[in-house]
Amino acid sequence: MISIPDNITTHKRRILGPLGRFVLKISNWEIKGEIPKYKRMVLVGVPHTAMRDAWYGLLAVLALDLKVNFFGAKWIFTRLPSPVTFSKNLDKLGIPWPLGWLQKRLLMRLGGIPVYRTEAKGHIRSAIEEFSKLEKFILVLTPEGGTYVVSQFRSGFYYIAKDMNIPYVPVEIDFKNRSFNIQEPHFVTGTFEEESIKLEELFQGVEGATRTFTMLKEKE
Repeated sequence: MISIPDNITTHKRRILGPLGRFVLKISNWEIKGEIPKYKRMVLVGVPHTAMRDAWYGLLAVLALDLKVNFFGAKWIFTRLPSPVTFSKNLDKLGIPWPLGWLQKRLLMRLGGIPVYRTEAKGHIRSAIEEFSKLEKFILVLTPEGGTYVVSQFRSGFYYIAKDMNIPYVPVEIDFKNRSFNIQEPHFVTGTFEEESIKLEELFQGVEGATRTFTMLKEKE
């Protein structure tokens, strides 16, 4: 298991920490690279091709005893995933179940931030305002926005990193080699399109759970 710098936000978990390390080990997953020595950063995970990405990502966070925040569609906090869509309301996808309240409580305690897709945009600006008040944080984002194929990354990682002058750290979700590969940190130096291309080149060819990542412009 990789070491964690002293200035990184952590949360020692007596049960979930060892459990996360154990499940990753028997699942033959590993974490490669180094966590940068920055008090505030954005981890950018790609490719995000299936809901089980979140499962293994959670195990990695628990295994490292990291304290993180992450955005998630509102329905994920109270409902179970479903291959069939029962509602056209983007905040009511999935299947409701009796323990939805417990699911929400657990995800919120793990750092989850619900995103209401049916409301007006502006949550990134609100997030910047709130995170600016914190001395230390690690925000985990998947710039594809969901598990479906997209033509471009969402801009959240760019504006948060740019406006707060903090690094974004690419993390490969590599199902072929069953590993999370932490890359070198990057600071925003160009436009959103330029930073997106930089990320695309880093993730080119990484095999996700259901498909291999390819340059987004090649999909158009």
